[in-house]
Amino acid sequence: MKRLLDRAGRLGGASLLVLALATVAAPKPAYAFFDSAAIVGAISTLQGAMNSVITTAQKVLNSTLGLINGSLGDGFTQLSNYMKAQVGAQEQIADANNMVQAELDRDVRAAQQRDNHATNRQDCLNLEGGQAAIVAARNGVAVATALDSGKDKRTQAGKGTPSWEGAGQGAQANNNRHFTLYCSDAEADAGICSLASTDQQNADQDATSLLTPPAYQDQASIDRANDYVTTLIQPVAPAALRGSALTSVDGQSALPGRRAYNAAISLAHHVGDDIIGWHANTVTLSAAQKAEAVREGYTNTSVGSESEATELEINRKYSGTDWQADLQAMPSPKSVLVQIALLDAQRNWIAWQQFKLDQTRALMEANRLATSAEQRLRAVSPLPVPTTTLP
Repeated sequence: MKRLLDRAGRLGGASLLVLALATVAAPKPAYAFFDSAAIVGAISTLQGAMNSVITTAQKVLNSTLGLINGSLGDGFTQLSNYMKAQVGAQEQIADANNMVQAELDRDVRAAQQRDNHATNRQDCLNLEGGQAAIVAARNGVAVATALDSGKDKRTQAGKGTPSWEGAGQGAQANNNRHFTLYCSDAEADAGICSLASTDQQNADQDATSLLTPPAYQDQASIDRANDYVTTLIQPVAPAALRGSALTSVDGQSALPGRRAYNAAISLAHHVGDDIIGWHANTVTLSAAQKAEAVREGYTNTSVGSESEATELEINRKYSGTDWQADLQAMPSPKSVLVQIALLDAQRNWIAWQQFKLDQTRALMEANRLATSAEQRLRAVSPLPVPTTTLP
């Protein structure tokens, strides 16, 4: 390119020199002594030289412009290719980023699904604890029902019970039971019986015999609880109405009152026997409940009662570190919601047991109301017996 420009410059300089010479040798007027034909020839020669120079310069310029256009076109093409490649690279980067984000979202969702469908350790422990409490409740009801049946027969002074032969026999039977198992210091000093062990003395009169043990661990514990309920509610049943006492007018008049008495005592015994059923050792505790019993200092954790199983299940969640640690480590809100639902279920079960007890209390209140109404009626002066005149 530079060589072409230098060449054009040299040609241009020659043209200027020829032009200057032409100016010096300009044609003279007609009256001059020079020949005009020679002047015209010189001018023609100069014009030819000028045309040649211009033509050459045009060729050089056209060639130069062609080279420039070709180089620029290649450059623009290369730039366009670079831009296309850059756009393609950006598309690939965007696609890769979208793929990575999609895989991340998929993995997060999969983890959430896994957590929502995985069973938590505490779910199994809660189920085992609930099953232990339910089994204990069923077995406790069986214990209470058996006690109710025996005591109802005793209350009614049925055949084979102490009061069948009379109230005196019933009282002596009660004393013999007490002297055999619960002889106190005064009774032993009087020579009536042999002194019982410290924990047995007058145990048939101590409320702790019924309410304190979380579970009756042996037959002696159950006997103490049962004897306390008997002493509290009906130590001696009234004598039976039988024979002529039953067929007489007075006996027949006394029957409704005796049946009402039997019904009231049966209800009272049912309440006491239900408590015994709650504390009877009727179920094997779960592993979590046994661990809680050890933490609480229980010496015997092989078997438990409805009361003990329920209390241990509540205590291990309220103060146990295992449940608290698992609760803090639960991976998803679903696990915590399950625990809340199980706690609600446990509260519902306890509320149901409370409802059954409230029904019994309502019956007792109804009995008191009826007894009070009957007493008020007896206070009224007896009315004369009406006489009828047959037509």
